[in-house]
Amino acid sequence: MVTIADGRYDLPNELYYSKNQHVYMNLQKKIIGLDQIGYAFLKNPTEISLLVENEIKVGLPFVAIASEQGVTTLNAPCSGKIETFNEKALENMEYDTYVNGFILKLTEMSDISPTLITGENIESWAINEAKTLLRSNYSFKIIEIGDTAVGKTAIKVRFTDNYFKKDLKTTLGVDFGTKEIKTSYLSTDLLFSGTYRFTARMNVWDAAGQDQYDKIRGIYFKDAKGALICYDINNALSFKHLDKWVADLEENLGKVPVLLVGNKSDLERKVSRQEGLNYAIEHGFLFIECSAKTGENVDEMFEKLAIEIFKKEENLE
Repeated sequence: MVTIADGRYDLPNELYYSKNQHVYMNLQKKIIGLDQIGYAFLKNPTEISLLVENEIKVGLPFVAIASEQGVTTLNAPCSGKIETFNEKALENMEYDTYVNGFILKLTEMSDISPTLITGENIESWAINEAKTLLRSNYSFKIIEIGDTAVGKTAIKVRFTDNYFKKDLKTTLGVDFGTKEIKTSYLSTDLLFSGTYRFTARMNVWDAAGQDQYDKIRGIYFKDAKGALICYDINNALSFKHLDKWVADLEENLGKVPVLLVGNKSDLERKVSRQEGLNYAIEHGFLFIECSAKTGENVDEMFEKLAIEIFKKEENLE
């Protein structure tokens, strides 16, 4: 038995595995299924459907599995006559995939694909596959900074709870909220033309803006992967104070992906969009205007920041 990822996944070393789809084949029992890593890649499969009638042919689709990510079709690792289609495969696949969670039992197997992974090659292949699987799920700590009353807490609450309350209390010390997002990054690298899809848990830390919290605020910067620097487009003074917050950020974190946020776009502005954009360009920041009240651009800005952090984490810049 090959056990990887701190015991999360087991792969019997007497089986054969398709390199990309994680379909396994048991020659002795004449069964075909989906290994534990393949099941994890699908993320909560809900329905399985047989695409053929009496036989499978090597390299051709034989089953479709629906999950929260869409529909995935699996290709046959061999040819053969079908004896049993296990309609209850998904009920057992997560914890008993190699016994009761199999998909097909065949009466015979032939034309076995020469590209299958087996024996001493299983471990190194499975380790790399598990790294890819685990790498698609991230947790990012995000710091929100800026003057008091610019709407940092309202932004956080709109993002995490899709809620707005006009008289939110001023944050004392730090406030915290979290939300999971699913997004993707289309690479512009000439050597890679695909799309990176990933899930990120955005842990949003809303640091108090009052001067009396300056000495303790640095504690909450620790391990942050990115930052929102916020100002109120209806308050020119909050825009003038941005240099202070940029200096504070660089002193505590150094260089991290930053999104400059002009909040309260639903109100009459006293800071032009061009001023905000110019400031962002000058400092190498992303830029967006939003309204925590209406929700305009709130989800979009967290997605933009998540993608920038992902690029930095995976050295894709």
